[in-house]
Amino acid sequence: MVWDTSIWWVLLAAMAYFAVGSLWYSPVLFIKPWMKAQGITGDGPRDGFVKALGLSFLLTVLLCVIEAYFVHVTKSHTTLNGAYLGAKLWLGFAATTALINSLYEQRPLKLYVIDQGYHLIGMVVAGAILVH
Repeated sequence: MVWDTSIWWVLLAAMAYFAVGSLWYSPVLFIKPWMKAQGITGDGPRDGFVKALGLSFLLTVLLCVIEAYFVHVTKSHTTLNGAYLGAKLWLGFAATTALINSLYEQRPLKLYVIDQGYHLIGMVVAGAILVH
């Protein structure tokens, strides 16, 4: 158990978050504009891609553990409450810190919007799952 949440719900939330990313960064949605904003041409293998996927999943699990904590302390019990909590956590922590970094790195706004759109949806979905 992670506070009041079964570790299985945490893992399911992390897998759902990760699945959102798989769709978000696919040819169906945003991979082409994301690659253009990153300056990636797409030719050739990307070194470290598998390692990045594995570490990303582990970090997503950690994020979901922390989100489960907030579900517990806020006593969020409905799917809508969990989704709303995920949106508030995204706005208060992910969106703000990423925008600060983006401003100093002088990255394109389009890249910020694509990346943070993914995290907003991911955290909303995770929050909706974690209330169970």
